[in-house]
Amino acid sequence: MSALLMPNEILSMSAQAARLIVESGDGDGALLYLALLECGGEAERAAARLRWGEDRLRPAWERLAALGLARPRAETPPPPPPQDDRPPEYSREEITAAQEREPVFQGLRREMESRLGRVLSDNDLKCLYTMYDHLGLPAEVILLLTGWCVQRERRQKNNPAASPRMPALQKEAFRWKRLGLDTLERAEEFLRREEGVDAREWAILSAVGVAERRPAVGREREFIAAWVDMGVSDELIRLAYERTVYQKGAMNWPYMNKILQSWRKAGYRTAAQVEAGDRPPQRQVRPGRNQPRDFQPSQERIRESADWLDKFLEEQKKGGG
Repeated sequence: MSALLMPNEILSMSAQAARLIVESGDGDGALLYLALLECGGEAERAAARLRWGEDRLRPAWERLAALGLARPRAETPPPPPPQDDRPPEYSREEITAAQEREPVFQGLRREMESRLGRVLSDNDLKCLYTMYDHLGLPAEVILLLTGWCVQRERRQKNNPAASPRMPALQKEAFRWKRLGLDTLERAEEFLRREEGVDAREWAILSAVGVAERRPAVGREREFIAAWVDMGVSDELIRLAYERTVYQKGAMNWPYMNKILQSWRKAGYRTAAQVEAGDRPPQRQVRPGRNQPRDFQPSQERIRESADWLDKFLEEQKKGGG
């Protein structure tokens, strides 16, 4: 048996390891192996890098071990407790002291008041300090989150002066933390993707039969973001919508999503490709030995046939037949 190809013993993937992973067809195993290479073979660090739970990490690790790409784990640590979205109860004195001792937080408060157009109340400051202290989000990430939420609020309410409340910003900050958007680079990358979804949101809603202009609701937004990531054109979305309504009698987002996924898997990028792929192949008929090549007789052949028929009938008449 060949030696184990341990990630902490090499600095790059060997051809043998690549071949084993490719032949296994295991996507999670491939991702885990790459994370292990980056993290020196430490399972917990790799899991944190991938932001996987134990329920996803364990089977991927076991598959790598079965391939000889990792040693079996001696024991499985208990799954981490779910993150508690309940904010800590900061006192007014703690918030006041933080503003006095922490100039970054003090500057953050002033900038937030400027962007929101109002003086922050005591409860607002508690929300802001929860984002800054409890979640550990950098000030620039909090400001980026705030600017994005302000734009979204104004677009949804069609009001250029609308502004989100601090509890809503705090809720979004917890979501960003769960998504790992705790650095400026990751937050900017996330917002670039969201801007791409924003640019196509109404066009896609229109393509699926929404008549009155409005923002997408949560579940709709998830599907729209997935289709934008897939690179699906408005033309294909419209065709998938028509087929969904034909089959279901109404718009059905999950059903339509399956249609688009199947087309993407088949390599269809245009409506013409879909139509061609759905049309049964034309049977090519080749003339055989007993099949005439020309089914349309010429004028000369028509006249010859008519003369022969006249002659035949005349002879039958003379013979009394």
